[in-house]
Amino acid sequence: MLLQLSAGHWHPGQRIPSERQLSESLRLSRATVREALVTLKQQGVVYSLPGSGHFVSDPQPTERLIIETALNEHFSPSHDELREYRFAIEAQCAFLAASRATPDQLKAIERAHRHLKHVHQKDDLKAEGLADARFHLTIAEASGNRILAHSLTSLFALLRENVTLNIRSLAKRPETRLRLMRQHTALFEAIYYRKPDKARSLAQDHMVFVDRILAE
Repeated sequence: MLLQLSAGHWHPGQRIPSERQLSESLRLSRATVREALVTLKQQGVVYSLPGSGHFVSDPQPTERLIIETALNEHFSPSHDELREYRFAIEAQCAFLAASRATPDQLKAIERAHRHLKHVHQKDDLKAEGLADARFHLTIAEASGNRILAHSLTSLFALLRENVTLNIRSLAKRPETRLRLMRQHTALFEAIYYRKPDKARSLAQDHMVFVDRILAE
């Protein structure tokens, strides 16, 4: 199944076949397929939406895993370095996504936003951090700039850890987490309804807000 994902048989945001269909096409038991899906979800390769099925998270999961390992072993940027990087890249990604995203990419952003809203209602901060990072990554992938998208994809593990750390820091302030969710929704709507300048401004405001709250 991982080989099929790596070969590009399924694309980012695309719904993959059901357990039954995978079991039949791969000639494996449904229990084996189910275990494989659990592993892929833990690795961040796929994610699920209740009642909708499983969807592909990353375009090159094998490459992503290799990059994550290399980064963890040889590269350990500070929180401030990653914060500065996000300031530099995410507002521009939002602007370009609102300008250039294809209909399929807009659907992928919509699914990522819907998934983020779903996990936000739970107390699993790790899952929320992963969903938050994936939402921003999906926006970068819709920017139409392969360099921006690839650089953020390469740093996905660090982005996920950074976002999760931020969310944990805010966990004792439910009103703040709710405001963050509203910011994500506003950003999604600006991109979805093709408002580039507003999307860039909202992304900048989002990062400023997170920094200010964490500083407090």
